Amino acid sequence: MLHNVEGNTPTTDDKPIIDTSHELKWKRTFRKKLINCLALIENHGEPTQELLYELRKAKEALTYWNSDTAMWEKHQMVLPTTQPVPQTELQKPEVEPVNTD
Repeated sequence: MLHNVEGNTPTTDDKPIIDTSHELKWKRTFRKKLINCLALIENHGEPTQELLYELRKAKEALTYWNSDTAMWEKHQMVLPTTQPVPQTELQKPEVEPVNTD
C-alpha cells in the first residue's frame, strides 16, 4: 500500500496486526468444496446426496469466509422466572353462593 509521506513524518504504522488466518482457512475450504462439487458433477452427471452435502459445506465455508469473526460466539442467557400461581387463586368467585333452603 502506498503512503503519502512528507519529509519529517514517521513512516511506521502503529496499527496492530490483524490475524486473517481464519479467512485463508475458509477460502481454501470453500475452493476445495467447489472443486469436489465439480468432480461429483462430472462423475455422476446428476444430483446426488453427496453433491448436496458438498454444496452445503461450501455454503458454510463461504459464510465463515465472509464473516468478520473467526468463529461464531455462543452465548447462553438465563432468564429468571417466577413460580406459577395456581389457577384457583387466579379466579376467585365474585358472587356469593345461592342458599336454596
